[in-house]
Amino acid sequence: MRLNMDDMLQFLVIFVSVLIIILTLQYYKQRWPVANFPPGPTGLPIIGTRLTTGIDFHRTARILAQNGYGKVCSFMLGTPMVLANDFEAINEVFTKGFDFASRRKSCYVSQLWNPKKLGFFNSDYGERLVQQRRFALSTLRGFGFGKSSFEGKITEEVQNLLSHVKELANVPQDLSKILTLSVGSIVLNLILGCHYDYNNKEFLHIVGAVEKRLSNFGKTSMVLSEFVPISRPFFQQSAQEMRDLYAEISSVIMSRVADCQKTFSADKEPRNFVDCYLAKMVEQPDIFTLEDLQYVLNDLFVASLGSTSNTIMFAILYLVANPDVQEKVHEELMTVVGPSRLPCLEDRDRLPYTVATIYESQRLAAVTPMICRCATVDTTLAGYAIPKGTNIICNTWGLHYDPEIWPDPYRFDPTRHLNDKGQVVKSPYLVPFGAGRRVCMGESLAKMKLFLYFSSLMQQVKFELPPGTDMPSMKPLPGFNASPKPFPVMINEY
Repeated sequence: MRLNMDDMLQFLVIFVSVLIIILTLQYYKQRWPVANFPPGPTGLPIIGTRLTTGIDFHRTARILAQNGYGKVCSFMLGTPMVLANDFEAINEVFTKGFDFASRRKSCYVSQLWNPKKLGFFNSDYGERLVQQRRFALSTLRGFGFGKSSFEGKITEEVQNLLSHVKELANVPQDLSKILTLSVGSIVLNLILGCHYDYNNKEFLHIVGAVEKRLSNFGKTSMVLSEFVPISRPFFQQSAQEMRDLYAEISSVIMSRVADCQKTFSADKEPRNFVDCYLAKMVEQPDIFTLEDLQYVLNDLFVASLGSTSNTIMFAILYLVANPDVQEKVHEELMTVVGPSRLPCLEDRDRLPYTVATIYESQRLAAVTPMICRCATVDTTLAGYAIPKGTNIICNTWGLHYDPEIWPDPYRFDPTRHLNDKGQVVKSPYLVPFGAGRRVCMGESLAKMKLFLYFSSLMQQVKFELPPGTDMPSMKPLPGFNASPKPFPVMINEY
């Protein structure tokens, strides 16, 4: 029996209606997985709450709170996500035992190159990660990580940087590239035991690949691929580029590992981090493997390279915009340290205004604007029910720009971090490295580098805008780590 056109149309209408009902019911069931789940916009099937949240989640998060959803709310981007938007909630995520110790579940972009979730930053919390982190921290400390014994290597690299910077005096320059190379040289020296000249082709290649990989995180194609799964077939070229960039970085790193393997001897004193890891592979081959080492080294290099250099570039940007602050920092350095030597870590306690300026740069830059976690068990957050596997986003950018904590938050003011006696006060609301069981492994090294680089630069040279140049934009480029838009500076020696 043939169906006429009217019957077919009626059947199609019924089919589509039933399909919409099924999709809507399924969406609502997924959108509100348990009773007492954090409030938030309802959204629509397929597109979720993307029309509400936009792309800059950390900037629109405050709008969600202001719209009556509170400092802990939820939204739908492929799966339900919970946003921690104030200090109490963020601190609870960071410090509540193992409850929020895993990384974000089903992160598509990281799966492109790390499907097994190895290494430090994309791995779930478990015995493998605990042992990897414990070994890495103890080993790096043995080579001076977080200790003054590594200070000499940093100071040597800072002197190298200063000599290059002074050669650029009186000519407008974008310092981001040379600063990134300098920081990268320190990190590779620590983990691989090799020193690269700034003009080394292999070194330039790997640093360029890291920079491009980090910037690609913020590309519209990657954001859509992450949170709109149906769009992924249209962005296969971008996905392959991310895989290729990781392969390029790993190829250089693992070639150096192969060199270490050729001359490695368990009976000899370890020469670098890789030697120690190779020895550990013999002791615990089930936990420590060559594949794990590849991701561990990649994570250490990429994370340290982007965050430190970007923070210093933001600091230079803020001081160019606030020359009175730059002058105060220089005067303090000249009074305490003098012109005959570079600052050292022992000077830190006697340089409160310099340290406060670093803190204010970290606050305003918010280089890691969001820190992602995942609930490892059924738990609660600020009294709301959080099922196991729920993705949590800690809006550290919102915390650093909260007007209730930092009056006039967009104003650059180092005195926020000083008490009435002019002493440094580290605010608990300043969390550039996170906290808790997944705190940044490179925190100690990053603090050393930031202080030694920043104080040495401020002691030796003055940064100004080229004549006739407009003030650079303070809005960062999109990416995994926030970075300032390229801007030129004039460098003048004191």
